[in-house]
Amino acid sequence: MDDQIYSIGELSQLCGISVRRLRFYSDKGLLPPSARTESGYRMYSGADLARLDLVLALRDAGVSLEQIRKVLGKRESLAETLALRLKTIEAEIRTKRRIAAALRATLAIHDPTPNDLRRLWTVTRLSQTEFRAAVERFYDEVTGDAGMDPAWKKQMVDAGTPDLPNDPTAEQLDAWSELMGILSDTDYVTAMRADMAAMWNGDFDPVAYAEASDAVFARVRAALAEGLEPNSAIGKEIAEDWLDRSARAMKKEPDRAFLDWQLNAYRKHHARSARYQELMAILQGEKAPHPAGREWNWIVDAMRQRL
Repeated sequence: MDDQIYSIGELSQLCGISVRRLRFYSDKGLLPPSARTESGYRMYSGADLARLDLVLALRDAGVSLEQIRKVLGKRESLAETLALRLKTIEAEIRTKRRIAAALRATLAIHDPTPNDLRRLWTVTRLSQTEFRAAVERFYDEVTGDAGMDPAWKKQMVDAGTPDLPNDPTAEQLDAWSELMGILSDTDYVTAMRADMAAMWNGDFDPVAYAEASDAVFARVRAALAEGLEPNSAIGKEIAEDWLDRSARAMKKEPDRAFLDWQLNAYRKHHARSARYQELMAILQGEKAPHPAGREWNWIVDAMRQRL
């Protein structure tokens, strides 16, 4: 280590920063002088020079003075500090990209109005983390005291959290905004909570229900591929199979009351759920080859034949 002693002026020239800034770091405890002259002038060693290099590098990276103080005092490792700073910068980059996308989308509109900018700008205020938090709040509210299986709930949150592209189109920005509107619709939350309470009543078997869904809806897709109608003999058979399997998964009888409950839930929620799927497809840059929720449309039409 260089054991030469430097005056504050010499240190300033070596590092290319002002004496005033060096005094500021010294007064903040980041660069205490190794010694002082009889006249009180601050003197610095080679070790202080290396310490200053670290301070300057961290400041250039945007690390706060408090975080630097923790690193220098060995209360936080350099790796932890840099990792935190990198995470912050990456989040800032994503935000800047969304802002740029909103501006680009607005400028792409012929003669944009303040409402156009306001509509697109709203989306830039939401981060991916904030959107996931909104989805989690939605499921917290709709489940209430229903006791939904945590693994099932996480799966629903994962499936319902979109990923806004780095350079989204105006259509994708609108889709993002509309999804937030669905999640914050209090009437929808209230209606969903009632049905979740009826479903997750302690008797519901999520594994059996998932197996029933996979098996029956595979049959529905095959029927659709063959052009079979819900009122066909196969449609009736599949409807009976679904009612029986789903009722067993919920410890219910596949009777008229259970059929009415299924059809009522479909009437209340299907349009909103289908729209959610459409918006998710837009955000992923995909166009659904068929109308969203067409399997449910088919099986419900098949179940109606029992009425």
